[in-house]
Amino acid sequence: MLQLAINLPERLISKQADRNTPNPNSFDNPKQSANSRAQSQRTRRHGCFTRSTRRAMKHTGRITLLAALIGTAAHAAPFMAIGDNAELFLTGAASVRFDDNIYLNTANEQDDLIWSITPGVDLVFGKGSATQGNIYYREEFQKYSDASNQDTSLSNVGVNSAYDGGNTKFKLGASYAQVAQNDNNIRADGFIVRREVANFHANSEFDVTAKSSLGIGVTHDKTNYKPASYADLGTWALPVDFYSEYTEKLDLSIGYRFRDNSVSGAGVDSQDSFLNIGARGEFTPKLSGQVRVGYNLREFDVGGDDSSIGFEGNLSYALSEKTTYRFNLSNDYSYSGTGIATKKLSLGLQASNKFSEQLSMDAGLTYMATDYPTRDESFAEGNIGFTYVYSATVNFNASYTYRNNDGGTGGSDFTNNVFNFGANIRY
Repeated sequence: MLQLAINLPERLISKQADRNTPNPNSFDNPKQSANSRAQSQRTRRHGCFTRSTRRAMKHTGRITLLAALIGTAAHAAPFMAIGDNAELFLTGAASVRFDDNIYLNTANEQDDLIWSITPGVDLVFGKGSATQGNIYYREEFQKYSDASNQDTSLSNVGVNSAYDGGNTKFKLGASYAQVAQNDNNIRADGFIVRREVANFHANSEFDVTAKSSLGIGVTHDKTNYKPASYADLGTWALPVDFYSEYTEKLDLSIGYRFRDNSVSGAGVDSQDSFLNIGARGEFTPKLSGQVRVGYNLREFDVGGDDSSIGFEGNLSYALSEKTTYRFNLSNDYSYSGTGIATKKLSLGLQASNKFSEQLSMDAGLTYMATDYPTRDESFAEGNIGFTYVYSATVNFNASYTYRNNDGGTGGSDFTNNVFNFGANIRY
């Protein structure tokens, strides 16, 4: 029977990083005999188990991957089974949030109560096969209690697919989302900036020798703004990484990423190069992830070049079975919403704690320092949220977010408080 629930908002802004996705760089290989060690070294980077273990756990591993694709509600029974290896889920969310500064203004702040209903569908395919994935569609309807001219509907559609062939892995995905939300980079007095964000990515990793592998990929991101005063941005990135085994659970890497940036309006196009070294895997029994550090170069089509130290990293620290900390850091080139070339330093800390099978908490701190040609801007955000799993089909959530922006000389400051309550269904 289909269950319905009133959803109080889940969170104000979708995060780029998915907190529920397992870390693909975590390794946990048992020691093996000398006769099987060479075979284990080849397969370790792609599955964390020996070939014999992988065969014995083939069914379990595929169920785990499927769960990662469809999220924490993976145990919900599907609305409809399609053939032997596909399932259709109906999804839904309803939320209400109080925002004390909906335009992120420096002065004349306007608060509002925003209601949201988001029906959707999620088709999960590849159950029991080497190729698995999902196709989803959601439509969010937002209604403002006071600023009714900001009422809108927003589409979100995408596809993800992953192939695991043992020595070769391949991932492919594409998404399109309509966004109506001001932030520290994009804001205007009296209206909420609307934009369309599209993404395509494909990457593969395959063995070169028993102790090394090569990863290659391509990523395309495109942002189109509705207001003509903002600059559309399109990027193509081509990363290549060579991994070599350092220990049984840790790989060292050397890599290069080329990125082409095309910006509309008065913005200047550029090409970025990032030559880096790094490591991935299990640094300690509790600390795992991937880090890169290297030389960043931006070459403008018109004007001079710029260089800096670049780095990026994502680390996870398992304090206990119920508590996990995640760290992320980045120092890279970027563009503002008006097409100005910038340099951005980002630091983040997130904590997750599972109090029981039903109740969990997530909290986070984010700091961003953006270097503009004529000023420096700093932005800080803190949030805390709780989720209560009522059943495999329904969960409830509540969260609070605080934002503070220091625009520097010639910039604009703002503060923002958001309270959000929501519920979600997956049937």
